[in-house]
Amino acid sequence: MPTSTKVLTMPAAQDLREQLARQKITLGVCHGCFDILHSGHVHHLTQAAGHTDRLLVSVTAARRINKGPNRPVFDDEARLTVLAALEVVDYVLLNDDDTAVPLIRALRPDYYFKGADYANMRDPRVVEEVDAVSAVGGSFVLTDDAVFDSSTRAAGLLLDSGR
Repeated sequence: MPTSTKVLTMPAAQDLREQLARQKITLGVCHGCFDILHSGHVHHLTQAAGHTDRLLVSVTAARRINKGPNRPVFDDEARLTVLAALEVVDYVLLNDDDTAVPLIRALRPDYYFKGADYANMRDPRVVEEVDAVSAVGGSFVLTDDAVFDSSTRAAGLLLDSGR
């Protein structure tokens, strides 16, 4: 596990959430794979950070990612380390659940952010996450798609260039 003070365990995140709530400091959560960090990710995280006092990024554990062979490209520690290095990110957490629902229920964020590519709500996992945010009194916020890219596209380009 990376040593950055931004990297939290779930118990530490729950303690932090209680402290923030007592101080009336809002918490926003972004959740995803964040495998090959690109400009679309940075835009999304920057927009999310602008809507909340503190931003926590939940990173899906590698064993839960089903995006095909050789994915994720980077292991859990590498993805946490890169995200923790971003100025707009206050905290990162490895999420070993299939969805963000348990995390949302545990942390009760004020805001839950997804990128504009999730606006169609076709992914049942995202629908469950939005319902969970609503159930804990939080707001679901879509960031815009002014800058869009894809880790899947980037991975494909990188893997193809190695052949």
